[in-house]
Amino acid sequence: MKNLLKYSLVLTMAVGSLTSCIKEEFPTDVVTTEMIAQSSTALQAAVAGNTAWLTESMSILGTHGDMGFPGICMGLDALTSDVAVGPDYGYDADYLRWRAVTTLHADGSAPFYVWKFFYNLIQSANGVLAGIDLENPSDTQKVYAGQCLTFRAMSYLYLSQVFEYGGGNYDVNEYGTAFKGLTVPKITETTTEAEAQNNPRVPHNEMYAFIESDLLKAIEFLKGYSRSSKNEINEAVAQGLLARMYLYTGKWVEAEKAARKAIDLSGATIMTESQWMSPTTGFNSLDNSSWLWGIKITSDDRVVTTGICNFVSLMSPEASYGYVAAGGFGSTKQIDKNLYESIPDTDWRKKSWLDPDREKFEYQFVHPASYYESVPNYTTIKFRPGQGNGNDYMTGSAADFPIMRVEEMYLIEAEAVAMQDMARGQQLLNAFAVNRKPEFVSVATSKEELVDEILFQKRIELWGEGLTMFDLKRLNKPQMRGYEGTNHFEGSRYNSPDGTAIWTTLQIPTSELQSNSGITKETQNPNPNSSRGIEWVAE
Repeated sequence: MKNLLKYSLVLTMAVGSLTSCIKEEFPTDVVTTEMIAQSSTALQAAVAGNTAWLTESMSILGTHGDMGFPGICMGLDALTSDVAVGPDYGYDADYLRWRAVTTLHADGSAPFYVWKFFYNLIQSANGVLAGIDLENPSDTQKVYAGQCLTFRAMSYLYLSQVFEYGGGNYDVNEYGTAFKGLTVPKITETTTEAEAQNNPRVPHNEMYAFIESDLLKAIEFLKGYSRSSKNEINEAVAQGLLARMYLYTGKWVEAEKAARKAIDLSGATIMTESQWMSPTTGFNSLDNSSWLWGIKITSDDRVVTTGICNFVSLMSPEASYGYVAAGGFGSTKQIDKNLYESIPDTDWRKKSWLDPDREKFEYQFVHPASYYESVPNYTTIKFRPGQGNGNDYMTGSAADFPIMRVEEMYLIEAEAVAMQDMARGQQLLNAFAVNRKPEFVSVATSKEELVDEILFQKRIELWGEGLTMFDLKRLNKPQMRGYEGTNHFEGSRYNSPDGTAIWTTLQIPTSELQSNSGITKETQNPNPNSSRGIEWVAE
């Protein structure tokens, strides 16, 4: 480890720019790499810090939308046309401005939030890995190293998807410089301080080869590991991330194999209607049969004790104390009207959102039906308060959050197979979709149409889980927020009819450009705020 950065891990994670975070003098209450190398207890504590960071509250922006990974997922969904987000309100403003394309530039809160969150997670994972001999780890070290490699791979995968430009509308930035195909700087457990201070954006192929290498090593280390809870990473989770990565890069054979392994290893089963719609145990519990990986939230967690700085408060109208409560502040999360109307009435997932005709479906509500009369049409009730308790924030806000579900793996498998063998891909899609719409039969006559059918299923299935933007971006799909009868709010009705919306690629934060000479304005992404186009206005 000579001449390498000496990592110290603060379990609550320090905040700062990528470079300053590495150089920072940490408090004395730390776990060092030397302790990790010598103590399994220290190793366990350090890895637990990674897991805890997923829901660290108000540590980056200091706002109520700053609630860790679920907050980022909400922001990414707000960048799509699938989610219509209500008007700004006070403490919720930083998050809500994602949808208005007003905070995505280099000095904005959105890129800063995403960048800081994942690079802090990378830093922590690197600190653990620096204390382990990866060529000759003990059995205990293998498990924790595998989990940290997965955390790191996940972080780089999200960062690359958010900060690498996708779409065909821009070839150069305002400086006339090509920026396509550039991801983010790479920091590993062996990166020196001097290297970190002059660390350019890594080309696409190099970054994804690195992610693949981390995940394959993680899979090797995690073989045979039996976890105690679904908030821990095991081999199935690593395989699931590998499947995502292969899908994003068009490696169809590899994506099919990884998705199938994730399905088989997990033992997870597709959610039934009764499980999905349950007010008490629906989308709020790690015990859900379909979840491969999720975040465990307890009443002791800071995101709960803050009262309203949590996912439930910002997403569930059934939390009567939250920002989206019936008759509350108006920051509702609605499904796009056009998308909702395209869902057949016989697809029971449609009951995840409130129909204009409240009598149309037999909803399973947390509160009496009268409570929902003031909730706007198309508002989601997919994510329920903890234990179905919409009145007590200490219970209701303690709702778990899904990071990966088996349904996603089935749909990845279907798309990967479809690109190799359309007929077999169609069979897989039919086998999945009949669980949601009993009479479903694919009508696709081409691979392109079949992929569109699969994408539609993913948009409904995974709505609100922070994944849709990546599919829309990689497939160069248009986004339409402005149209006659739209339920998207004024200030957010931007359209990208020709393909990927420029606002789905954030700029590198100014703080990083200031601390890292390897990234310059010439290699910066275009500013979404100045290039977003003309907002649709109803006549």
